[in-house]
Amino acid sequence: MKKMIAAAVTAAALSMAATATMAGTLTNVSVTLSNAAPSQPTDVDIRFTTETLVNTAPHMLYARFDGLVLAAATNQCDSNITATLNGVTMPQSDFVFCQTWNSGVQLRLRNGIVIPAGAVISIKIDKSLVTTSSTEGVYSPTMFEINSGGAAVDMPSPMPSYTITNAPPPAPVPTLTEWAMILLTAALGGFAALTIHKRRRTV
Repeated sequence: MKKMIAAAVTAAALSMAATATMAGTLTNVSVTLSNAAPSQPTDVDIRFTTETLVNTAPHMLYARFDGLVLAAATNQCDSNITATLNGVTMPQSDFVFCQTWNSGVQLRLRNGIVIPAGAVISIKIDKSLVTTSSTEGVYSPTMFEINSGGAAVDMPSPMPSYTITNAPPPAPVPTLTEWAMILLTAALGGFAALTIHKRRRTV
């Protein structure tokens, strides 16, 4: 009996490994937080480019985000969760549901909605649904994939990362205003004219 269980576990592990090996690769993957401070509500901006065409009951995204706490909510394919495909906003009617829970999010498309190969996808989750961890650190998703029928189609390699920290943002570099630029240009022009005038007088 133990041998049968061990064999079943091994077969399942090999099957998962084979699925991961066969899956395409998501590229240009990023996860950006609008507020990276601990224990704070934050918008989440997710971007990636697909490799594989998907047209059968696809999950546009099935992911779990370490370091983020997501409120349990279903049918949030509205202002709380929005998605664009190649720069075009996708209507609510394209989705069966958009769901968040604990650390996860999934966007399920209706049958017949196609994700083409090479598609640029952007997904934004509103801060009303997301809070950062109370612990500072660099985090990555524990799962991040497009899947179809429960099988991974495209996954990133490596996983994207995002930082939760109390460190202040870099200080802005001072820049000259438009009026300051005009005054500086006028001053330089006046200095140049004065220098030329002096040279002519000494000749």
